[in-house]
Amino acid sequence: MFRNIMIVLLAAACIALGANQYRQAVLRDGEEISAGEYGGLLALRNLYSAKDYQEKVLPLVEEAFVEGKVTRERMRVLGAKLNGLGGRTLEQMKKADAMSKVSRAWDDARDSAANLGEKLGRKMDDAMRDLGETLDDMMSGRSSRDREGSVSL
Repeated sequence: MFRNIMIVLLAAACIALGANQYRQAVLRDGEEISAGEYGGLLALRNLYSAKDYQEKVLPLVEEAFVEGKVTRERMRVLGAKLNGLGGRTLEQMKKADAMSKVSRAWDDARDSAANLGEKLGRKMDDAMRDLGETLDDMMSGRSSRDREGSVSL
């Protein structure tokens, strides 16, 4: 008899736990999505052509919005209707966006300017050294001529 009571109590606890889990899942489905998920909805524009977005995706997104918000359940339904979204997202992530291209071009230009400045500095040093040596040669040649042509008393 004691065993039967324990089995009934364990079964009741399992049923209560299952009901609680189901109730929490239903409540979660009715919750509004997070700010990051709203950002994901906004990013859908980048995954589709303008025409496809306006004609196919935007009506589905508008359908998901009820009373100015989207719930997790409606987000799940929207995800099921947007076939191939994962593949499109991966393709878009692999593409170099305009900001990356500009950043890479800026880095290349900065490196090239640094190399140009370094080379220009070396050339200027060499030119100034040559000029200094030429002036020294000219000055040493003039001073010896001055001594040779001068008359000393």
